[in-house]
Amino acid sequence: LSKLPSSLSLSCSNRKREDILESAQYFMGVALLAARRSRDPSTQVGACIVNEEKKIVGVGYNGMPNGCGDDSLPWRRSGDNPVETKYFYVCHAELNAIMNKNSADLKGCTIYVTLFPCNECSKLLIQAENGSAAQSLCG
Repeated sequence: LSKLPSSLSLSCSNRKREDILESAQYFMGVALLAARRSRDPSTQVGACIVNEEKKIVGVGYNGMPNGCGDDSLPWRRSGDNPVETKYFYVCHAELNAIMNKNSADLKGCTIYVTLFPCNECSKLLIQAENGSAAQSLCG
């Protein structure tokens, strides 16, 4: 890579692009794409965990637990009986990103989440030693 073939010349028309996504925009984009995998009809959330070397170590989205069919549990937001709502069952994107991680250590990592983490996920992120507060896209 240190030598360019003689047929290549760097002219004014052969310059690198400058209008690229910043790292934070790219990783939030990954989280947004992950959110599109959620089957939740009302709330789609994605999360992307990135290490200090700017490498993705985990991605997740909100959904039913592994082994539970998406059609066998409720997706309702409200009901007379809490067991008949999604809240007893759905695993949040942050939890799934941590469970899907390809690294043993999350120390110093940053998580990009498309919705501000709930109280339980905030505690989980602290316990997982996530180095940076979640960067969220709210709205």
